[in-house]
Amino acid sequence: MLTKHLMKNLNYILILLLISCSNLVEKKPLTQLFSGDFKSSKIDNKIEIIDLDSVSNFTELRQKMGELTCEGKLSGLKFISNDTIYYLTGFANCPISKEIGCYLRRNLLFVRNDSMVIEFGKNEKKKPIKFLKTELNEIISKNYNFQDNINKLKPALIHFYVEDKYPIEITKRSLKEIVKQFKEINSQNASDYFKYNILFEEFDIVNIPPPPKPNEFDVTNK
Repeated sequence: MLTKHLMKNLNYILILLLISCSNLVEKKPLTQLFSGDFKSSKIDNKIEIIDLDSVSNFTELRQKMGELTCEGKLSGLKFISNDTIYYLTGFANCPISKEIGCYLRRNLLFVRNDSMVIEFGKNEKKKPIKFLKTELNEIISKNYNFQDNINKLKPALIHFYVEDKYPIEITKRSLKEIVKQFKEINSQNASDYFKYNILFEEFDIVNIPPPPKPNEFDVTNK
């Protein structure tokens, strides 16, 4: 009986020691990864941060971003994935404004959910978001994608849309890949070698049906 009692006490002591030791182990600090324009916008105090864990889906996020646009502020986005905190900026049109954004001379990319949309229409082709690295390298390989007379690419405009049937984790997955891949390219070159903006769309623009063809017999004689 004494042996069993002693063993029981030893087990309690061992458990307490393990708990104490685990509490003494310092937690590894999270790595921070910033998009190119996040820090400069933060310094200018023109940015307001939205934590992606505070929203449930893409539409709720885009609505918050649109409200900030109406206030003349830039949306800063923050989220944690694995051991890294990601910080980036994004744009969404103000819902009460009639202004239409003009995005000329851009390298256009299209992301739906967690996929790159490569071809459109009946022959639509999609690739997983990790294909972004290949797509960016393809853009870099073409001289006409660069700005005139300088070794910098025309900024990328990423049209981004996520269906509400997907949780916010899908949005995080795509944003994570975007920040990582552009960061890698700009780390190997100048920090502004390949700038980019992410436009959070209200609807899936790659699925907009073409306008109906006019009926050749529907002619009004004047």
